[in-house]
Amino acid sequence: MPLLTIRTKLLAGLVLVLCISAVLTVNTLVGLYSYRNSIKAFESKTQELTLGNELWERVAQLDAQADWKRLRGSDEDARGFERGVRLAEESLEVYRDRLNATLRRGRDPDQGKGEIAKLIEIDSILASVKRRAIYPSWGDSDIFDLAFGGEQQAERTFKQQLAQLRSCVASLPVPTSHDMNRLVSDARLSYRTNLWVAWSSGALVVPMILVLARGSYSWIFRPIRQLHASVRRVAQGDLGHRCTLDTGDEMQELAQAFNDMTARLQQTCQNLERQVEQRSRQLVRSEQLASVGFLAAGVAHEINNPLASISLGAESLERRLRGMIPRGGPAPAPDDVWRCLAMIQSEAFRCKGITEKLLDFSRMRDHERQPSSLAHLVADVIDVVQHMGRYREKHLVLACSAEVIAEVNPQELKQVVLNLVVNALDSMDAGGTLEIRVGREKDRAMLVFSDDGCGMTPDVLANIFEPFYTRNRSGKGTGLGLSITHRIITDHAG
Repeated sequence: MPLLTIRTKLLAGLVLVLCISAVLTVNTLVGLYSYRNSIKAFESKTQELTLGNELWERVAQLDAQADWKRLRGSDEDARGFERGVRLAEESLEVYRDRLNATLRRGRDPDQGKGEIAKLIEIDSILASVKRRAIYPSWGDSDIFDLAFGGEQQAERTFKQQLAQLRSCVASLPVPTSHDMNRLVSDARLSYRTNLWVAWSSGALVVPMILVLARGSYSWIFRPIRQLHASVRRVAQGDLGHRCTLDTGDEMQELAQAFNDMTARLQQTCQNLERQVEQRSRQLVRSEQLASVGFLAAGVAHEINNPLASISLGAESLERRLRGMIPRGGPAPAPDDVWRCLAMIQSEAFRCKGITEKLLDFSRMRDHERQPSSLAHLVADVIDVVQHMGRYREKHLVLACSAEVIAEVNPQELKQVVLNLVVNALDSMDAGGTLEIRVGREKDRAMLVFSDDGCGMTPDVLANIFEPFYTRNRSGKGTGLGLSITHRIITDHAG
């Protein structure tokens, strides 16, 4: 199994993309929420300023109606002043509700400490002014004077409270302005913080994107490009090319499978080339054998008759000469004549043997086959060869581990064994050993000839089955033995 599968790498890339998206999203949301909170806080404080202006307008109207003598002398003016006080109280209550809403949403930097103190003071002064302004309308000036220490003192106190009320209402926007200034400072700090976070996030995202791009190239694009290039090279005939990948995933397994396939294809092509070369050589050899066989058949028939006449004439001449010799008489001819006659007969029979081999080589007819013991066939050939004088100083050994029966033509197989034995014995020096092993390998019979002779060079091995090609050390070979052997073994599917 690969160390890291493509699925694992894709999941890692997906996690990296999600991390990048999360960082960018969080940074964006933090900035948006900070901007939203700043806008909402400014909006609340702006509404407070608006309501403070309305309260100031109510107090200014109330101050315009605050004529002490008219309030004491006219019930209508007293009721008008009372309505003004109620309107101021309503404005004050609306301002208080707005402030409470701002506090609940956490949009006041100092939690409304300055505004709350002012509102309490304004509420207290407004209630006192209301009592002082409305009480005279009851018509009981004695109680009023008793309560407040006289008419003049009451008027002064009333005017002081009105002045104090105007001062408190006029100073009400001051803490709101401080809050807005603080909100501006907080907004600037938040802006700097968000800007720093944005740059930090960007600095973090850029390496993550580079890592993702590098991983995508190393895990996907580069292996695919290398595989594509390798396929093209193999398609162009470069079967020795191999694709090398070290990604540790399915891409590497695919490259290994591709290399194995290319290696098998290369081996198959090499085997086919060898087979084509062998078949070509066999075809050339077959053509040569066919040509030689055709020529040998014609020449042998033409030569056999003169050879027969020569040998017959030599024998007849020898008999006549010997018939002319009386018993115990002198020889009618010198020794050279007898030697020449013997040489004529020997050479004629040798030439006749060569022509018979040529005729046998040229015959392609089917032969009858029968189950035969290979060990017995080899033993028969060994018995014949061992009686030949020139091979008496050389040893022949037959090794047979088990009885091997094969469907063969006995005479043809004996000729094969004879040709191989004679070639081996001719290549060995005196005292050499030829070992013939008879055995079986799976469903095939085996004949193995091993000798300690001079051996053959690669050039000789490449041409040993060519007709008339011989490297016999005695110089007496015809070069047809192995050609005939090759044809016989081929006919036996060997």
